[in-house]
Amino acid sequence: MLKRTLYAIALLALPLMILAGDIDPNNAYLQDYLRTRADLSGQETVFHFTGEVYSMILGQKSMQLLAVEGYNISRLQAVEGGYQLLSKEVILLLDHRSKEILNTWRNPFTGESLPVLHILNDPVNQSFVYEPDMLPYISSMLPSTRLDESIIYHSEIFPFYPHILPRREYNAHVQSDYFQAAEITEYRAHTADLADSSLSSVPAEYNMSYISPWLPFMCMSDRAGQLLFVARGEKLEGGFMALPEALKAYIITYHIDFSQAPTLWTEPNSDPWSYFKELTEQENSDEDY
Repeated sequence: MLKRTLYAIALLALPLMILAGDIDPNNAYLQDYLRTRADLSGQETVFHFTGEVYSMILGQKSMQLLAVEGYNISRLQAVEGGYQLLSKEVILLLDHRSKEILNTWRNPFTGESLPVLHILNDPVNQSFVYEPDMLPYISSMLPSTRLDESIIYHSEIFPFYPHILPRREYNAHVQSDYFQAAEITEYRAHTADLADSSLSSVPAEYNMSYISPWLPFMCMSDRAGQLLFVARGEKLEGGFMALPEALKAYIITYHIDFSQAPTLWTEPNSDPWSYFKELTEQENSDEDY
């Protein structure tokens, strides 16, 4: 009788034991990635970074053209089938010697002094919504490498598509009717932090390398070559208010809407070329009045 009673109790407790111990490793992997990139609680996350911009011209020695300082501000929201990461990105172009925020830039190739168009991307959204049969492949879609006591989530993207700025209309600003670039990013988190399931967000470091055409404000359409951006930074515990004072003051003064992450999913994502097109079309519209 006692054995039957104990057996019945064990059967009743089995579902609770499964819930407590049988955690889906694929979903756990995704959540660890998102805790590194953002905050599962929905609180805003800010990655601050600094870096450099170099010229890359075949047969010529590369030179540093600019310094950069910026940040990405994001919030994660749960949706049916996964998550959406809603974000904006600021990359201010600086004098590479003084590190002052530039209003004009002297092009060393042409000698022209040009008004600077800083990189203000809104939105920069990313979907993490997956069909159940795709979750077993999540570690391939969001790859990582473990090094010592850290996990590095890395991404290598090579965009290639028809340019949003066709040469027949923007001949002074683009080199080709096709846009081609390379974006290499890394997010590093400590395994000890990820092991703490009570943390909805974990400290993380950020590294980025980006190869792109000349920026449109540089007016270099007739010159072969590319830009190389390199930057590194970290997640700020204090969010936007923890940014360096000069950067924060510039955004509050000129682009206050970049002090908060988006609240709604919108498409398409923005980049320096779509932003340039938007401003150019707005200027042309104003001139028509």
